[in-house]
Amino acid sequence: MSLLTVDSLRIEFGPTSNPLTAVDRVGFSIEAGEVVGLIGESGSGKSLTSRAIMRLVSYPGRITDGSIIFDGRSILEMSPRELRDFRARDVGMIFQDPFSSLNPVYRVGAQLAETLRVNAGLSRRAARNTAVELLDSVGIPDAPRRAMSYPHELSGGMRQRVMIAFATAAKPRLLLADEPTTALDVTTQKQILTLLSDMRHDNTMAMLLVSHDFGVIAQMCDRVVVMYGGRIVESGQILDVYESPRHPYTKTLLASVPHLEVGERGRRRLIPGGQPPQPGTIQQGCVFTPRCSQSREECTRVSMTLEPPDSLHQSACPFEPTSVEPMPLPLVIGGVT
Repeated sequence: MSLLTVDSLRIEFGPTSNPLTAVDRVGFSIEAGEVVGLIGESGSGKSLTSRAIMRLVSYPGRITDGSIIFDGRSILEMSPRELRDFRARDVGMIFQDPFSSLNPVYRVGAQLAETLRVNAGLSRRAARNTAVELLDSVGIPDAPRRAMSYPHELSGGMRQRVMIAFATAAKPRLLLADEPTTALDVTTQKQILTLLSDMRHDNTMAMLLVSHDFGVIAQMCDRVVVMYGGRIVESGQILDVYESPRHPYTKTLLASVPHLEVGERGRRRLIPGGQPPQPGTIQQGCVFTPRCSQSREECTRVSMTLEPPDSLHQSACPFEPTSVEPMPLPLVIGGVT
């Protein structure tokens, strides 16, 4: 049995009489100790899907269909007490913007200690000492002094390390990392990804890594799930998807990544047709049709069901992929195994 199973998830906004669907029939699973990447352009529904796993979709958004099962338990049916325990012990989340996730008027060590007191039942002294140990474990230099700092006194990389300490304090079985390297310089990105990779191996921790960067996904994940317009368009093992992408969107997304090659082959290509569809956009058939260079009349009748159903590599495009030269792996930061 999978550690996490998301099935037919739908998230809507607006009035129930005329809702805007932001995530539609999304489904995937994560095994214990596995790292799955969730990738797509901004607005594709990645972050919303990850927040739904924590039941953090706030008003006016709501989960209207589907199921989210963690280790045999339905997250959507948990009582407030069960949900609190689930968030405290079983799952951790690194949010996209660490600065907005930290209280600006409290020292970071005090915030972490308070979390430990509430979730782990530690005394004040034990919580303070453990908070410093956690900050040290995520690579923050001079942890006792940094524990006395306010969030604005830390660099972006240090704030992200603080958030990793928060998310992994209880050694969760599942970590949700929402764009953990956004707005960080390349050196800091490498350090953060190395830290997450080490924690994954040391704690046998499963991870859902949300990113728009194929380079990050390439070096961190076992499998990848590609989202577009609130739908999953392709999923499979990392190398399978990179070497033989089946959905036109995946191909164009890969082609848009810079490569360490010269000439036409290494040139970054833009995804045509502007932006992904807005929630509530009426689109018959495949959601990628308006931007797809291979679209045909039959695309308006595509069901967006992932096929073949029993395969490890699935696509929502039922048509035979066009012959393309295999793309090299995208530019990666390196050093992460």
